[in-house]
Amino acid sequence: MADFLGRLLQCSPADIPVIRDGFGRPVSAEPPAVTGWPPGARLCLGIATDRDRQLLAVTRDLPVALSVHTVPHGPIGELLLPFTPLERRYVQESPAARRAHRLAQLWTRKEAALRLTGRGGLATADEIDALSEARDGKVVVPASLAYPGGVAYVRDLPAGPRAVACAATAVPAPGVRIRQPNSLDPHAGP
Repeated sequence: MADFLGRLLQCSPADIPVIRDGFGRPVSAEPPAVTGWPPGARLCLGIATDRDRQLLAVTRDLPVALSVHTVPHGPIGELLLPFTPLERRYVQESPAARRAHRLAQLWTRKEAALRLTGRGGLATADEIDALSEARDGKVVVPASLAYPGGVAYVRDLPAGPRAVACAATAVPAPGVRIRQPNSLDPHAGP
């Protein structure tokens, strides 16, 4: 990650201080003065890892969180537990060949929203509806005694035929560019 940020900002990776959240995840970096960025500007980082891929999101002054998962194989019955009744119907009423993909897609939306809002309570995922308001990308994370809750705007990302990925931001993001890990060319593709 540091090498990528160094290439992106055209400076030494050692000159980029990375700030981590309470879980140790890198969440932002301060560009050094030599980059010409205005004082106070920051890169916001989101990282997600699956067994076959790693994604890094970099935004300017907009917190971002990612989730990526391989689409599961086999029966999905027990996997439906952390979903709302509406989400369960959405999955169960889809063609059998699409059920696992839809399930994984909903899960990445929930997980990215939870990561963005700082709420680590994946056990309460069945309270988060990643479907009904998601046409505009809005996912509401309800408040609880332990967490303040919040709103995330999710966007599905291309991740390949057997994987799903999602980015979440605090406000709707105008677009997402996908770059190959070893390239800074914004047209390089996934």
